[in-house]
Amino acid sequence: MEVAATPRVRTTRVRAVALRTILGLCAGALLIVTFLRLVNVNAVYRRLEHLSIGFALLCGVAFLGAYVVRAMRWRCLLRPCEVSIRRAVAIYQVATFLNWLLPVRGGELAKSLLLRRSDGIPVSRSLATVSMDKAMDLLPAVGLLALLPFVHLHLSRPLWVLLLSAMAVVGLGVVILALAAWRRERALALLTGPLAAALPGGARQRVEPFIVLFVDTLLALIRQPRLMLTAAAYTAVAVGLDAVFCFLAFKAVGVTVALPTILYGYTFYNLAFILPTPPGQVGSNELIGLLIFSGLFGLDRSGVGAMFLFSHPWTAVLMTASGLICLSVMGLTLRGTLRLARDPGEREGV
Repeated sequence: MEVAATPRVRTTRVRAVALRTILGLCAGALLIVTFLRLVNVNAVYRRLEHLSIGFALLCGVAFLGAYVVRAMRWRCLLRPCEVSIRRAVAIYQVATFLNWLLPVRGGELAKSLLLRRSDGIPVSRSLATVSMDKAMDLLPAVGLLALLPFVHLHLSRPLWVLLLSAMAVVGLGVVILALAAWRRERALALLTGPLAAALPGGARQRVEPFIVLFVDTLLALIRQPRLMLTAAAYTAVAVGLDAVFCFLAFKAVGVTVALPTILYGYTFYNLAFILPTPPGQVGSNELIGLLIFSGLFGLDRSGVGAMFLFSHPWTAVLMTASGLICLSVMGLTLRGTLRLARDPGEREGV
């Protein structure tokens, strides 16, 4: 019976993935249609006809450089576990590619699973560093939000909802960590209590040690101020490279944008992708970019539209090429890595 059940489970899973992909692509097509209705297509095309290849190549370098710096930050957070720079960059780039490719960001879990495969580091240990790494990416939004009263920037209601949602996530994480640092056993009881009621005994015995090591790893990280300052410095460099990429991408289509607009606009743009997106971010890149840079900052719609219509496929090529090259270097296949990212069964042996 178990042998017969396996193909059925696999078929059901394939169908579910196919259905999510189809629905995601339909949503992406709707977003593209909405985007095209908001811009002057002829004006956008004229800008793309005069695309600067030099600026396009330079912005590609800045784009990839930002992820290399983030990989170095993650490697820093993994200490005392020693991971080579080459491997950390390769795993991070593969995870970034998977996050772009999949509608649900399974690349973060795959990052820990790939590290377990290559270096034998338990998922419960590395996943805590992945969580801290992603939290560091929220710091620029927190800082910019704190400066809003001084820059007289009026945000729309949806953007406020997005920012406050990010703040809520950060606030909840801070509260849990503070409780764990003050009353570790009580915090663990609060985290494992719902699981004890929902999971059978065998599963609970595997999950509870995972949560304990996860929390202890997070506490060990925040108790190292020098390490956290180093990670914050990497974050500042990565944000700077993001801004350089955005500036050069606009220059490639003949648009010059002020630095404050770049910093706020691209930070808000990146923050929007904490939400699920269609596969390949089809349509979401263009529409979100237009709503932020044109709707919020008043930039010309044709210039913003041209920038994102150019940068989206260009960055897709960069992520796909770098991701596949890194997979090849690590001796992996795309199919097997995708299975890591979406198959809950791979979580066994954490």
